[in-house]
Parts: sequence; C-alpha cells; structure tokens
Amino acid sequence: MALTAVSLLVAIGVHAYRNPDEVAQFRRLSPLVLVSAVVSQTLVQLFMNWALLIPLRRHLHTLGFWEFLLVRSGGLVASSVVPVAGGMAVRLAYLRRRGVTYSDFLWATIVANVFALAAAAILALAASAVMWWVLGQLPLLVFGLAAVIALAAAAAVLVTGAIPRLAANGRLGRRAWVEALAEHALDRSTALGVVGSSLLRHFFNFVTFGLLYGAITRSPQSVLTGGLVYALTSPVRMVNITPGNVGVNEWVVAIVGGALAFDVTVGLVVAIVFRGVSVVAQGLAGLVAWAWVEVAGDA
Repeated sequence: MALTAVSLLVAIGVHAYRNPDEVAQFRRLSPLVLVSAVVSQTLVQLFMNWALLIPLRRHLHTLGFWEFLLVRSGGLVASSVVPVAGGMAVRLAYLRRRGVTYSDFLWATIVANVFALAAAAILALAASAVMWWVLGQLPLLVFGLAAVIALAAAAAVLVTGAIPRLAANGRLGRRAWVEALAEHALDRSTALGVVGSSLLRHFFNFVTFGLLYGAITRSPQSVLTGGLVYALTSPVRMVNITPGNVGVNEWVVAIVGGALAFDVTVGLVVAIVFRGVSVVAQGLAGLVAWAWVEVAGDA
C-alpha cells in the first residue's frame, strides 16, 4: 500500500512539474474561500460523529457526543498510518472499557458505513438529475457512476438487514462475537438518523468541493459541477486503499472531473486542497472536543 501511495504521489509530482502554469491556479483560492472550506469541513466532522454515535448509543446511552468526537479524532490519526484497522483499534480499545462489545461496535460500524453509502447514492442521483436539468445532457459516465453507487447502496442495505438472521442460523460462523450479531436489528429510527446525518455530512463536502472548483475556475456553474464530482467520488473515501487514501482520492477526483470537462490539473489541485482543509478541520474539531470534555464534561 505504501508503494502504491508513493507511485501515485510521484505521478502527481510529474504532472505538476510538466504543467506549472495550471498548478499556479491554486493562487485563486482566497483566504475567505479557504476559511469557508475549513468551516464546512468542521461541520462534516460533527455530522460524521453523529452518524456513528447514533447506532452506538443503542448499546451505550451515556456516551457523550464530544467525548466520542475526541476518540474518533484519535482514530482518524491512527487510520492514516494503518488504513481502517488503526482507526478501529483506537475506537474499540476505548469503547470496550465503556462496556461496548466487539459485536456492538462491528454492527454500529457496518450500519454507519452502509447508510453513509446510501446517503452518497441519494446525493449522487440528485446532483446528476439537477445537472442534467441545467445542462440538458451529461456524459454517460456520470449516469453510470450514479447508477453503480445506487445499486451498491441498495445491495449493501439488503445484506446488512440480513446479517442478524444469518448470524442466528450460524451461516456466518459459530464464534461468540458473530452469534452476538443475531441480537441486533436494523430499525427504522436508527437508519433514518444515520442517513440524515450522513446526508448533511455529504452536503457540506459537496459545498466544499463546489467552493474550491468555483474559485479556481472562476465559473459559477463550476460550483454545482464541482459538487457533483464529490458526489460521484464520495464512496472511494469510505475505503482506504493506501494510508489515508493518499494519491487514490486525488487521481479519482481528477479523472471524474475530467469527464465533466474540468482539467486534470484542476481536479488534482482541488483534491489536494480539500485534503488539507479536511486535516485542519479534523484537528480543529478534535481541539474543540478536548476543550469541551475538559471544561464541561463529556455531554
């Protein structure tokens, strides 16, 4: 994974070296745009926190919002070093001391991720429909990606709903933590809560992409088109292929943006700046959570 990340970063470096004038477009990003992007990304962190906290609170009612945000912040740092496993290890190590079992944590994680994908599908379909209405036509790749995301989300929801039944009859194995999954259920209130939080998370990511694309291209239409790029690429951010998905996110954004008439360089610049403001927002959210826990408790 590290070699893949290095290779992708080298490719970005080579592309930037060959197109210095295009890379210089990042200077069009004013301090106001960057501050707005950081604020938007900070809100993303809050809604991401709610999306995972909702299913967890069914098993741990006393878990505070800011307390959990602080734990998640540590998990995000760990997952940048060890993809997926690092973040899960940090969160699970803390939550188990609070009485959350492995199966409770696994179920909450599955529900949060599956309905985040469902929310991404809703946003992708809605954004594609709006763009089609505005422009009159869209590349087939856009409709294809939106359809794939929607089908993947529908399949994931169906499989998730079947997990408790499969665990109950032993089809998932006979280990104790697997059998404990049979005690869970996919209820409507949890699903709606997670979808709602995830939609708001995706919406503010959509806004951030739109702001960055609009500022660089100096085109009002690019705000909506740039947001569509996020909507179509959001599922990629849910699975880390390299540490922190470094290189992967950037090239996927550039390729999809290219299909929507953006220059590859613009896509790379937007993706890199987006990563930067996201890191700043993660740190800001973590600091706010730490201060809140220290001063006001863990409510």
